[in-house]
Amino acid sequence: MKAKIFGVVAAVALLANASSADANTFTYSLNGSYAEDSNSGPSLVPHGGTLGPTGYSFGPNTGLSLDNVVSQTYSIYISFYFDSLTTPTSWQRILDFRNRLSDSGLYSLNGSLKLFPSLYLPGLPPVIGGNDPSGGAAGQSFSAGVTANLLVTRDATGLFSAYVNGGLAFCVMDPTGSTTFSGLNNRIWFFVDDFQSLFFYPDTPEAGSGFIDFIRVSTDVAETPLPAALPLFATGLGALGLLGWRRKRKQAA
Repeated sequence: MKAKIFGVVAAVALLANASSADANTFTYSLNGSYAEDSNSGPSLVPHGGTLGPTGYSFGPNTGLSLDNVVSQTYSIYISFYFDSLTTPTSWQRILDFRNRLSDSGLYSLNGSLKLFPSLYLPGLPPVIGGNDPSGGAAGQSFSAGVTANLLVTRDATGLFSAYVNGGLAFCVMDPTGSTTFSGLNNRIWFFVDDFQSLFFYPDTPEAGSGFIDFIRVSTDVAETPLPAALPLFATGLGALGLLGWRRKRKQAA
């Protein structure tokens, strides 16, 4: 109950100063229902997890999806935790932007928040690189079994920003639109791996198990303070070592 109250208060505080009177905001408390709290938006769609009285428990690739809510400019707030920070690959998908057609997406890597870039080549395994931006937190973002409050935003200029528990994890420009929800029905996937990775590496899904306490999605960008200096890992250069490690893992799989 404390986690639920904290999640709601934090979400309201971060999104209360939305600048546009025309913004649409959709809240999902997940208190025994997948419906939007005000019944003004579409319902969340489950993919094999368990809905309880205070949230949604998910296993590998049994997360949630949401259609026709946001596309290019948005704020997405998720209060959740992973049961464990280690999986067969140590990567756990949080958000998928391209309807599960690409390995690009937002992940936890051993508990550190990462925006991972991948080039989609039909019929071939994922290839690291392409024009997708990369970024990541400089240190630990999540702890196993401990609720984290994640806010991601994308503004009209293409700036993608991620905050954990109110602090900036990283921000990066996205000139190619890789962090827009451009697939069928502008679908948002939560905690589900992509089809490309699963086809070539079915025994090592990049998805974990955990619990979702609360989700809030807005068509506007939450006003959040930016620190004077950004973590070095927010740049593509800072991610080179990380990307090389992931390629070795995939080639060996």
